[in-house]
Amino acid sequence: MKQYIELGKRILAEGELRHDRTGVGTISVFGTNMTFDLRERFPLVTVKETRWKTAFLEMLWFLRGEDNTSWLNEHGCKLWDAWAKDNGYLGPIYGVNWRSWGHRDPYSVAEIDQVSILINGLKNNPHGRRHIVSAWNVGELSNMALPPCHWAHQCYVSNDGHLDLKLFLRSSDFALGLPFNIAQYALLTHLYARAAGLTARRLIVDIGDAHIYSNHVDAMREVLERMPLSDIAAFPTRLVIGTDNTDIDSYKPEDFRVVYYEHHDHVPLSVAV
Repeated sequence: MKQYIELGKRILAEGELRHDRTGVGTISVFGTNMTFDLRERFPLVTVKETRWKTAFLEMLWFLRGEDNTSWLNEHGCKLWDAWAKDNGYLGPIYGVNWRSWGHRDPYSVAEIDQVSILINGLKNNPHGRRHIVSAWNVGELSNMALPPCHWAHQCYVSNDGHLDLKLFLRSSDFALGLPFNIAQYALLTHLYARAAGLTARRLIVDIGDAHIYSNHVDAMREVLERMPLSDIAAFPTRLVIGTDNTDIDSYKPEDFRVVYYEHHDHVPLSVAV
């Protein structure tokens, strides 16, 4: 995870002190990107543990088009509870716009399932330049519990049948959010590739505001001095999908395993709400 370490060190060395919505404060840099070859390994941060099962669960929840925490809670996940209303409602967040854009618009003729449209395009118009899924629904931002940080992704099909995915992050919490997002969108690239009969190749992560919260700085200084175990592991980290299913809507959390993931200890960090 050399790229992750380099970004963290850049933030600590060059970052500006910034006020932020949460009141915690950050050190921030603007404009960076990373590229991961998914044929070499599944990209999980190794200088601290990434709890990939939780990350994958959240991605399946996005793909379900959920606007409520209930399904996550049923699986023992409390990631979104801090932002939810008493009944678990979160408004038209990520998955709602992915799977049913326009669902709150009384003048909309039909809900738009961007994920299905994208998969159909990958299959039938691979050279297309509109293979995009966006969660940045401007007219709904004020109704969301949180506006989307990972606000869009775009896919590219190579002539030899490989799939690349570029993730766009307007805002990236380096310590907590970024390791999750890398894992989630690497998984999504594999799922899109399976759905379209392609082979997952590259995940490109494009970040606007990359930041470390002020109460994470000391912990991250220590973490970034650790040896990245991916560089010395006997075998590269691999994703194993234990089903022949290719339907994007039919995966279950237990369908996924990650093998050969060697990592340093989990680092407990508070979430800025």
